Amino acid sequence: MLRIARNIDLYQLAYRLAWPHVSEFHKNADPNIALRLHDSIRRQLSQGLAEPVLIASEALKDIDKLNGQVDNKEASPTRSAGRNGRLRHAFSGSPSR
Repeated sequence: MLRIARNIDLYQLAYRLAWPHVSEFHKNADPNIALRLHDSIRRQLSQGLAEPVLIASEALKDIDKLNGQVDNKEASPTRSAGRNGRLRHAFSGSPSR
């Protein structure tokens, strides 16, 4: 039961961190973008990830891949590093759990 509660907390934190970083263009262009984000976060939780910032960042990368913005063979470290920094900054302002 404790694991379920922890996963709910992780899911909510990761979703709240990731959603503002999804562009308005993608939110308007893809009516399933929220479902894609949800699926990615759930998949990562089922794989055992436990860091909300990492989960959110990976979910955003998944969305980028699905939208064809990032080539599957070549990741953009600068873009990912910038996003991770923004997510960490956003997360650090939240009360600790």
